[in-house]
Amino acid sequence: MSKKKILLSIIGIIIIFIVGICIYGAWTMRTSYEDKVNKAFSTLEVTQDILTQDDIEDLPAPVQKYLHYVGAVGKPKVHNLHMKIEGEMKQGLDKPWMKVVVDQHNFYDQYTRLFYIKGKIFGIPLTGIDSYIEGKGRMLIKLASVIKVADESGEKMDQAELVTLLNDISLLSPAALVDSRITWNSIDDQRVECSIEDKGMKVSAILYFNTEGALVDFVTEDRYYTRSDGESIKTKWSTPVKDYQTVNGVKFPAYGEGIWHLEGGDFVYAKFHMKLAEYNVTKLK
Repeated sequence: MSKKKILLSIIGIIIIFIVGICIYGAWTMRTSYEDKVNKAFSTLEVTQDILTQDDIEDLPAPVQKYLHYVGAVGKPKVHNLHMKIEGEMKQGLDKPWMKVVVDQHNFYDQYTRLFYIKGKIFGIPLTGIDSYIEGKGRMLIKLASVIKVADESGEKMDQAELVTLLNDISLLSPAALVDSRITWNSIDDQRVECSIEDKGMKVSAILYFNTEGALVDFVTEDRYYTRSDGESIKTKWSTPVKDYQTVNGVKFPAYGEGIWHLEGGDFVYAKFHMKLAEYNVTKLK
């Protein structure tokens, strides 16, 4: 066999090996996500209790109006959410947009958030798991599903994930806003302050409503932006939404953005199209 053929054979073997590692890595990440989801399902108890006007009467008027606007009143109380999302994200100010697909499960009796994301950077697969479990937040991202490019945890991440869960509840599972762990402070006819407590932590946000009653923005100071030098600082974060659509009698916004409000200007880093929202599911799909 010629040296050229031997070299090509070696290159072919290396490529197959690398592809195999990537496939295994992707399977491992997905399996990790599914294991966490199944564990949350194992303690889930879904009831058919109906959310009534009596349940919401102590909430601020804009929140009551919002719950009626989305059609939550008269429907079963929400114990969990399964969502599928398509969109684009940026990993930094000078980074290119990356198309992503997301599979997400939230659980509200024991607060849990599991966000599985897939994308590609210059043709190389990227996978990540964003999680909040038993008061602990973590963001794990791997390139080619193998090379760890981010693994953030600790108190700042715990707090960031809890406020992100509050964001999900407010925008995508509003019936779950009726909860003793969530408290309110009225500001005016179209703004309220909302706070959530879990595992000794408390975070807050301002919810903005339009005249029709729809929630159109969520703004908090309780998340951390990681600068290019690696330092994480508390930074204003918002998620404006629009294009409400009705599925199974309940409305939710079909489009939303994630925005960091930096000193040098607003940084839109996420553009999401919500493709599927299912409530009170009983198993992994």
